[in-house]
Amino acid sequence: MMKSTIKSPIKVLAILPALIPSSIILVVEPLIHLVKLEKVNLRVRLENIYVRSSDLKWADIIVFCRNTDPAFDNVLEHVLADHKPYIYEIDDNFFELPLDVYESKYYRAPEQIAQLEKYITHASLVRVYSLTMEMRVKRYTSRVEVLKAPINLDFIPSTPPHRTSQKLKLVYTTSRLIGDDLSPILVKDLTHIINEYKNNIEVHFWGYIPKQLEQLPSVKFHPFKLNYQKYIKAMYQQGYDIGLAPMKNDLFHRSKTNNKFREFGACWIAGIYSTSEVYASCVEPGKTGLLVSNEEGEWYKAIRTLIQDAELRWSIQNNTRSVIEQEYPLDTYASLLWNRINLVLQDPLISAESKNIPTQILGFAYITNLTILKLRKIHESVKESGYILTIRHILQSIERYIEFFSLLWRIREL
Repeated sequence: MMKSTIKSPIKVLAILPALIPSSIILVVEPLIHLVKLEKVNLRVRLENIYVRSSDLKWADIIVFCRNTDPAFDNVLEHVLADHKPYIYEIDDNFFELPLDVYESKYYRAPEQIAQLEKYITHASLVRVYSLTMEMRVKRYTSRVEVLKAPINLDFIPSTPPHRTSQKLKLVYTTSRLIGDDLSPILVKDLTHIINEYKNNIEVHFWGYIPKQLEQLPSVKFHPFKLNYQKYIKAMYQQGYDIGLAPMKNDLFHRSKTNNKFREFGACWIAGIYSTSEVYASCVEPGKTGLLVSNEEGEWYKAIRTLIQDAELRWSIQNNTRSVIEQEYPLDTYASLLWNRINLVLQDPLISAESKNIPTQILGFAYITNLTILKLRKIHESVKESGYILTIRHILQSIERYIEFFSLLWRIREL
């Protein structure tokens, strides 16, 4: 075993495909927590604009999260050539992404899957969030562990929100702009609920709203907030009473985290969840939520139960918040990440042939190829989704870059 001579603070470089909820929850916030404890020095880079050779030389260890794009293979090649240990985080099963999902053309492309396999195969450690994903990763490496994803409660008060509305407020959230494949599970039952309770309830959709419900007066829409801290604060401040979390039970969806359970519980929201492996493994029926099948009529019954039974609703809200505080705290997760970083540095298990890698990751040819790639993706998006949705995607990408540079400033000020 190769013993590490690295001393604290350890220099950690996080290379991310984008600032999305997964990379913020699983990588950025835990590492910032370790920075505050003076255990690590941190640099965060986006693979498509800001990775430099000097960053790679500086780092003791690299953390990737959901990176799959072969266009940025030169970054991974540089890491391997320098024999740098790295941890790979993945909370989605791109191998099993349904072909009718909008993103499948991108993630299921053979070159994309090959790149994912490469990241997994060479990693010092792969961290996953479901037993289903663990089994898949074990086809490529034995260096894999299953974890509970955390939630950062620093942004959410430890007391229930002040609910000023006389109406009960229901909420459904997704980060998808188009092609949401889960809301159809409950649209008919939710329509029945809206027609029955009329002005006594409000149903709030974040990120996406089914066309069948757009014009109903009880329905409200909110654009998804890319800043995760602002999003989770807004969820709490809205004072939602009931959260809706439908889920399919196929291989792809069984590989996901129980994100809605953590968010609803943290924000004092009584959740209703599909009886899928993701939620059946954490929800205690009647105590920390309601579990329902996806058959028509079952969601109606469950929603009606929580609307009518205020005592049950409040009990679920309080119980779930207690479970979140005990089982999903960020400091516990960050401590485990710190432990794994040290173990990897003691025995990185990295092997790669030395290669002649350019000294500058961001060179003229790299930027030219990236520009061509972006233009090609925009052209494909216009053909697939039309101009309006393409513009929304572009604006969202710009917003993500703004959030990224705000994050760099935040880290600098620590």
